[in-house]
Amino acid sequence: MSLSRGSVFGGRSSGGGTPMVALNLTALMDILSNLLFFLLAAYAAQATEVEDKSELLLPASSSQVRLQIQLTISITQSVIQVADVPVARIAKGRLADPADEDGRIPALYQKLVSIKGNRAQSGQDQGPEASGILLLADKNTDSDVVSKVLKTAGYAGFVNVRFGVIAQ
Repeated sequence: MSLSRGSVFGGRSSGGGTPMVALNLTALMDILSNLLFFLLAAYAAQATEVEDKSELLLPASSSQVRLQIQLTISITQSVIQVADVPVARIAKGRLADPADEDGRIPALYQKLVSIKGNRAQSGQDQGPEASGILLLADKNTDSDVVSKVLKTAGYAGFVNVRFGVIAQ
């Protein structure tokens, strides 16, 4: 009994003895569409230029993405500012006024809640930019201070955070 090459591999043989192999492209297309989605989402972020602050030394980045203007929180070596208004002091790399039991910075929390309330009253509390902040932190800032600022912003309802860097 002779077996044709097609029957050994489970495929049908065409007239020349070469097997016909079916390739299922559905799984491949699913993977490629997911990959395309995540690539587009990663490049969809936007960037903008912010004014130069001499006391703020930002880390460098080679990204070419533009960012739209949002509420800006700046952390320098001596102060935390919201929209260029000082709200908390930093001394020797630590907060001058301690955070509360939840890890929030009270003065910063009050300022952010006030801004959120003003936006709600004026009807500007819709969309992702309403809950977003641009965080400009000096590259020598202690990570504990940055963590408390992020936690405070989250408690105040500002959950979309973007970090500012200097373009190279």
